[in-house]
Amino acid sequence: MDLTKKPRNMTFWKRFRTYLIGVGLGCLIVYVIFGDRELNTWTPQKRIMTTIDSSAVSISLRAECQLKCLGLEDKKWVEIQHSSDINFSQSNPQKKPCPVYRLESKSEEAEYTMIWEVCEFAEEVELLSISKKGKDCGC
Repeated sequence: MDLTKKPRNMTFWKRFRTYLIGVGLGCLIVYVIFGDRELNTWTPQKRIMTTIDSSAVSISLRAECQLKCLGLEDKKWVEIQHSSDINFSQSNPQKKPCPVYRLESKSEEAEYTMIWEVCEFAEEVELLSISKKGKDCGC
């Protein structure tokens, strides 16, 4: 074995091409393994929305009055809730024992705001308030 021989040097482009082939194969393997799964359920918004969807729901007296006033009595509010986003800047996620979240829905029909109290440990959520932009129910 001759120790004086220099090892074969790979040029930058050859190393870069090899790197890209590895990244491409890695991406292909990840796609095959995970497929079309929804992998964003770990985000704070998705976790809170999943908690609201899977917990026992109670509706406050004020929210019942507002639902009747807005004509959303027959679970139409569930559709609004599913199309809503959480406004973390106007929510109170540090409230103990149950954080309060403000959900805002901007559909073509109207803009709704829902206030939810989420008790994760008790697996209960309560709709505290719902309002529609431009309509005051006086509840």
